[in-house]
Amino acid sequence: MSFMRTITAVSLAAALSMGTAVAADLALYSDKTPWNAGMTKLAEGASAASGATIKLQEITPTDKYQAFMQTSIAGNNAPAFFTWWNGQQLSDLVATGIAADLTPYWDQAIADGDFSADQKALVSVDGKPYGVLLNVANWVMFYNTAAFEKAGIAAPPTTWAEFIDACDKLKAAGFTPINGPASGGWMPFIWFSQLVLGTNPDSFVGLTDGSVAYDSPDVQNAFKVWGEMYAKGYFTDPREQDDQKFFVDKSAAMFLVGDWHSGSFAEAGMEPGKDFKTFLMPSLSPDVQQSVIVEASPIVVSKAALDADPNLGKAVQSLMGADAANALGSTVQVYNGNLKAKAPNATIEANKELVAAAKPRALVRWWEAVPSQIQGDLVAAMGAFMFNPTPEQATESMKTMQTINADYWASK
Repeated sequence: MSFMRTITAVSLAAALSMGTAVAADLALYSDKTPWNAGMTKLAEGASAASGATIKLQEITPTDKYQAFMQTSIAGNNAPAFFTWWNGQQLSDLVATGIAADLTPYWDQAIADGDFSADQKALVSVDGKPYGVLLNVANWVMFYNTAAFEKAGIAAPPTTWAEFIDACDKLKAAGFTPINGPASGGWMPFIWFSQLVLGTNPDSFVGLTDGSVAYDSPDVQNAFKVWGEMYAKGYFTDPREQDDQKFFVDKSAAMFLVGDWHSGSFAEAGMEPGKDFKTFLMPSLSPDVQQSVIVEASPIVVSKAALDADPNLGKAVQSLMGADAANALGSTVQVYNGNLKAKAPNATIEANKELVAAAKPRALVRWWEAVPSQIQGDLVAAMGAFMFNPTPEQATESMKTMQTINADYWASK
């Protein structure tokens, strides 16, 4: 069940009348297990700055985390700090009245040169910022350099034809070309999104605002290509729950994911810039503009908590500082966008250069852009195809998604 639907079912009125209710213990809640060391550093810094005791609390996987937050908000007991998503997901959260407006802190951070106005917009709703940036990531294709060398691939592909040729060469060299997990309650959207935006970026955007159907010709083409890739054996078993297992054990040669994942690969013993590098995914046709997904993850502050203890504003300032950014980067190699901070590793620095050179169209990730009321059900339909990648299941998944989509927008 989706975020806003659950809030309504339990009691939206309760969520809107937060008063001064605050969770008994101040906590920074997160669903991002691989980042625990860095998140702990953030909590420690925020504690020292504010005089409060703020401890990291982790709940995984993502769908369980969302369920916890739904219950907490509806029960008038939201955490003081918690990770969330931007785009429509943040808009839906702000509508509950739970999130603090962080305009004064952002204005100061921009004046100090820590962040830009464009970065502020990533976590803003109706012009007001409701989050501190935790992660700003480009979605790129990671590749194992040794696998590419063994397969005789001299350079990363720049066209779809070259990408398919690379997949064939990798398979012939004994690798599964692509790591393709369906874990965590969210990963099925990755290749669905990539193949739709690679077919037509405007259709990708239209899926999130109701102007394009989930059984439209461009979506049909995406499923057709996806099915062909499965038929050729390009993907790993989607049932594997360790989302990076096949990439770090080097049985799979590529992994399409946000560049925040580079820290997890490094922790597993792979050296960024040496054992793995990245490239931007090409469109399916040369006449389609290349696009890149930009993911921005905020830390949201409870309005009730900040109202009850204004000193928590010092915790907000700490979270936005370069020291916090460098602590996050040095421990888990995640980049939060702070302009004074160091790039966490060679891969993230290289990705910034890739994007600057290619000038692709930047798009908000599907997960953040789609209405939260239908997010989970749509992902489930995508996952159903991954577990049974046949033309018949593709048709069924598209039918299911469009029914969900049409019903939602008809209610608006």
